[in-house]
Amino acid sequence: MEIRLEIKLQQPNPLFTRWLERWLHEAEQRNRKSQHTLRQALQALRSYPLPLYSGRECAVLRGFGATLCQLIDDELRQHRLLASQAKLKMTPTPASNSTQYQEQVQQVVKVVQRKQKQQQLQKPKKLTKKVQQELAAAEERERAVHMTAGSYRIVLLVDTQETSGKNKRILDQTRSYLQTLNVEHEVRRLTVGDFLWIARDAAGNELVLPYIVERKRMDDLASSIRDGRFHEQKHRLHQCGLSHIIYLIEDYGDNEQLGLPLESLQQALINARVQSAGIQVVRCDNHYRSMCYLSGVGSALQQLYVGASRSLHSVDKTHLSTTHTDICQVGLLKFRSLYEDSARNAQLTVREVFVQQLLQLHSLSIDRALAIVERYATPRLLLDAYAECQSEAEARQLLAGLSCGPLQRPLGDKLSQCIHQFYTNEF
Repeated sequence: MEIRLEIKLQQPNPLFTRWLERWLHEAEQRNRKSQHTLRQALQALRSYPLPLYSGRECAVLRGFGATLCQLIDDELRQHRLLASQAKLKMTPTPASNSTQYQEQVQQVVKVVQRKQKQQQLQKPKKLTKKVQQELAAAEERERAVHMTAGSYRIVLLVDTQETSGKNKRILDQTRSYLQTLNVEHEVRRLTVGDFLWIARDAAGNELVLPYIVERKRMDDLASSIRDGRFHEQKHRLHQCGLSHIIYLIEDYGDNEQLGLPLESLQQALINARVQSAGIQVVRCDNHYRSMCYLSGVGSALQQLYVGASRSLHSVDKTHLSTTHTDICQVGLLKFRSLYEDSARNAQLTVREVFVQQLLQLHSLSIDRALAIVERYATPRLLLDAYAECQSEAEARQLLAGLSCGPLQRPLGDKLSQCIHQFYTNEF
């Protein structure tokens, strides 16, 4: 920020002022008429803010006629002559007036700059809008939330992708069916899952109940298995912190022309249920039956929490309790925490990125990926283990005997060779 300075010397022309004061004093003592002109000239000289170097320059001021200007020049020549003869430092001359002026200017500038620095240090730094939002979000995450029994109600949250999309006519049925079933719901963007339930109090605080639903039609299930989204979504559902994961599978007509054999899809659902703890698979005939199922789950949660007079409070993901059947105090995640932690663009650890890399490989399930990461937490540790092997054949079989999943089955030779080829070959 630029500051305009106005610098005014107290006595820009001390030598000329002293001479005029002496002449005015003499004129007043002798009662001369020139005293009025000298008094006017002295007043004008004192008001003038800049230094003057000769009597001729004084002619711009009121009261300085030709005679007075000449008198100043004569006095100035005599003053310089006496100073030169005596070789002594006399009262500052007009030249020294200029030097004095420059010095005082520099002093004023330094004082102003010093004050500006002090003000900048004392004044708090203005935060950007982004930083303010981050601070507000961090403060909101740290704030504890308590909901006493009977002070909250349960609301079903529906992801925006379930109410809009390419086939809007079918997807809009979600809202109409829920309204017909008198289900209190709200459409909102979710970073994980398609449906979940929250407890909301009168102050607007929201805690997430430990139940989340991922709805898939059979053709969408086949598509997600082909492009790898199925394993990636399953991993993100496991990482979100909600203990009860429900896959809501809808039939697609007669389940023909799905892109994959029906037996393969059924096997994938069975594997998800058997190999992954906490996953429940529910099959429905059509979209209306799916909404009826959600309505039934919502009623059961109403009895489980509101009907049982349970109090709720916010906790971190690490302090979540997996069972809520016999306790009156239930710790739940805040919705904002779940939303931010489950976002795809959230900051991931090396371990989480490693898991997502492994899930892109064919036939590598979430349990197998987690077993590998449990042994080798980062790709660097895995590469170091390959480098320590005595031969190429030993490196290829490094992961073959690794136990995976609840049944502790070995990873197998083919997957071990595939992983070795993926991380050691140059593309």
